[in-house]
Amino acid sequence: MALRLNGSNTGYVELDVPADAGSHTLTLPDGGGTSGQYLQTDGSGGLSWQTVTDTTTNLTWTATQSNTGTTITFSSIPSNARRITIIFSEVSTNSTGVIRIRAGHSSGTFITSGYNTDYHWYNGGGGQGGFSTAFTFGAFQAAAWIWNGTMYLHRSNDNTWIMTSSAHYNDQDGATVLSNGRLVMGSNVLDAIQIDANTGSFDDGWIGFGYEV
Repeated sequence: MALRLNGSNTGYVELDVPADAGSHTLTLPDGGGTSGQYLQTDGSGGLSWQTVTDTTTNLTWTATQSNTGTTITFSSIPSNARRITIIFSEVSTNSTGVIRIRAGHSSGTFITSGYNTDYHWYNGGGGQGGFSTAFTFGAFQAAAWIWNGTMYLHRSNDNTWIMTSSAHYNDQDGATVLSNGRLVMGSNVLDAIQIDANTGSFDDGWIGFGYEV
């Protein structure tokens, strides 16, 4: 049996049920809801207006000039961050120390061990190596080298951060450096990233930083 609601002038809206409908009671919510909401059942016939959850992944982004200081810190990373992006644009230091990227937790404590980072560089012969004290953007460093590239950190379900990086120095006559690695955070929550000029200080360029939840 169908329920038909006739229009005041013409036409109708009809609600029908399956031939073997069983016995069910659907209780409508009070009010008409708001624009964009939908009806949700509680599984027992109770209906309510619900708002569609926004599942869009938004990048929270900031950038800073890297022309002074020995470290650059990006803090206030939320505990539910799933991906971190770091972009290096024309970045250089005044030393031969490799640029290091370290994870922070507990309001300013930065992890200095336990990293598993491997790198490979390509400029003719190529080469490879690794680090355990930080994620590294470049495999090696000389004063006045200029770096461009990106680093991505992805958090797995067991709070392990997986790193991939692609870097290039000195434009036409430099080398391409590819890096990958991991860091097991355990019970620690990553809430900051520190970029360290190592034995010197930054003297040029910009570093962009973003996270996604």
